Amino acid sequence: MAQYKLILGGYGFDGSAHVLTDAEVQKLEDAVQEKGYDSLDDLYSELPELLDNYDYVETNYWATQTALASDNLVFYLYDQDENLIWEAAYEELTPTFDEDCGFDFPEDADDYSKEIDAYPHEGKENILMVYEIVKGTLLGFLIDSEEQPKPSDFSCTVQTLETPRDDFELVDKMFFQGVQLESNGEDEDYWSKGLNVVLYTMDHLDSEDDEDEDWDDEEE
Repeated sequence: MAQYKLILGGYGFDGSAHVLTDAEVQKLEDAVQEKGYDSLDDLYSELPELLDNYDYVETNYWATQTALASDNLVFYLYDQDENLIWEAAYEELTPTFDEDCGFDFPEDADDYSKEIDAYPHEGKENILMVYEIVKGTLLGFLIDSEEQPKPSDFSCTVQTLETPRDDFELVDKMFFQGVQLESNGEDEDYWSKGLNVVLYTMDHLDSEDDEDEDWDDEEE
């Protein structure tokens, strides 16, 4: 039995969402205007002072750090002496819905680990999302195996983070021969490509819908 390490490298997502009251939304908008800031990004360091019980990694909704399932995502396998054995693209892994792969996936393999959403809806009308797109080593997993693992021995599920502006495809679960893996939390080594603070509200959605209708009327 030998130990191997699977590393996910490329671009990642490090962010969280916090549900705000209408009063908190107004407080943030007033603060941006009063301080002459260009955007909510400039208000990031002041959020804990402006919002009750706010913490970037312990919000009242969700927080996550994972890899982006993009063309830049690469899977690296190392042996216990840190020698690189192979690198593979996402397409080389085995889909969890492949019935002919011979792996016994758990029944909840395709269920999401947590609710991740930034699209305002009933009960969560105002969502503050703070996130960074990062690059580097994103996740690491340890595997014990008698045979050297192949890319096709691994599988991962992807969850879509929906927002009114952008959608992000996030790696959710990793599996080795059908068994779910847990990140060792020791191999993250990445740098940020920029901080983003975005506020999505039902009122903003309604305003955008009205603008789209006006634009359609002008085109006709």
